[in-house]
Amino acid sequence: MERFAGELARLRRRAGLSQGELAKAAHWSQSQVSRCENSKSLPDEGMIDRLDTILGADGSLAAAARATGRAVLPPTAPSAPGRPWGLSDVVRRLHNTDVGSKTLEQMQLVTEQLCCEYAWRGARKLHRETMQWLEYSAQLLERPTTLREHRDILVNAGWLTLLLGCLEYDLGNIRQAELSRLAALQIGKESGHAEIVGWTFELSAWFALTQGRLRSVAQYAEAGTAAAPHSSVVVQLAAQSAKAHARMGQRDRVHRTLDGGYRLLTRHDHPSRPENHFVIDPTKWDFYAMDCYRLVGDDRRATEHAHEVIHLSRASDGTEKSPMRATEARFTLGISALRTGDIESALPWIEEAKQETRRSQLPFAMLAQEAMRQARELYPGDPAAQPIFEALQLSAPTE
Repeated sequence: MERFAGELARLRRRAGLSQGELAKAAHWSQSQVSRCENSKSLPDEGMIDRLDTILGADGSLAAAARATGRAVLPPTAPSAPGRPWGLSDVVRRLHNTDVGSKTLEQMQLVTEQLCCEYAWRGARKLHRETMQWLEYSAQLLERPTTLREHRDILVNAGWLTLLLGCLEYDLGNIRQAELSRLAALQIGKESGHAEIVGWTFELSAWFALTQGRLRSVAQYAEAGTAAAPHSSVVVQLAAQSAKAHARMGQRDRVHRTLDGGYRLLTRHDHPSRPENHFVIDPTKWDFYAMDCYRLVGDDRRATEHAHEVIHLSRASDGTEKSPMRATEARFTLGISALRTGDIESALPWIEEAKQETRRSQLPFAMLAQEAMRQARELYPGDPAAQPIFEALQLSAPTE
């Protein structure tokens, strides 16, 4: 950033201004001017335009900023009309504040929307946009803020980092997902946000469950419940525990844990945005129960819940709003059909499940392996089962 730093210092001296005088004229801070002139920081586009005008630079500062190769705001048309960050930056200028309540409100709205899009949107594209907003949060934290604003920005960053962890795990980047989870845990502790801390333990439980570390799941569930006992995350933690018990064949504990989790669910109000990945809504319980009943061999209940999951996953226009849940439901119906000897019915369910590109790679692979294991155990050498084996050859998602 030496070019921008040098140009800013040259123009400031030409104008006969000290760093403090320039900061005052730009409604900024002397420390930020100093950081920029020492190549330690780069202002956002709005501030660059303001400095350019004050110093009579005729666009040379903006050109120097572009030459750094670094995005000063999310790179897709940061000041375009209708873009949330463009609107918040305009409002910030009008109020002559470095951050301001309107910017925070916009960030909160965007963060919630991104969390709501997790269920259906392509993981790579959603990851890129989430990362852009996290970088913008980091830029806001470099500006002077009140303690309240600082905490609010941290909390938003915590939710965004949790979302990154989920998406990275879906894409098979296990190491980076764990690093994101640890970063979210640190943010949750720093900001004193118990719910974010609770969700970091839920991610640990999910990671352990899908990696076969089944005995660790209960420990993570206990830690998450202790961290946020009044949050709806305790319901999801109970569900992860029930799934672990099911995979270990502990049928009695499955039923007890499911019953306990459902009682916890009834104590929470219905969320205003139930599609948010980090809230629990009543319709999600069918999904949890379906998985557990399939694993313990209760095919009747598993099938009932699977059909309900597919129904709930379909929007009014026929599109799927929760494709990953629907995929697991289709695997469940295929596996149940195999167990009852109905190979003909099992095949279309498995083929349809395999076609979905919005998937979490490890859980998807586990389901495919479970179906393959059932087919091999029940139909060894049976030519009628050959299409099942062919359908279960895994392919990489195309999103």
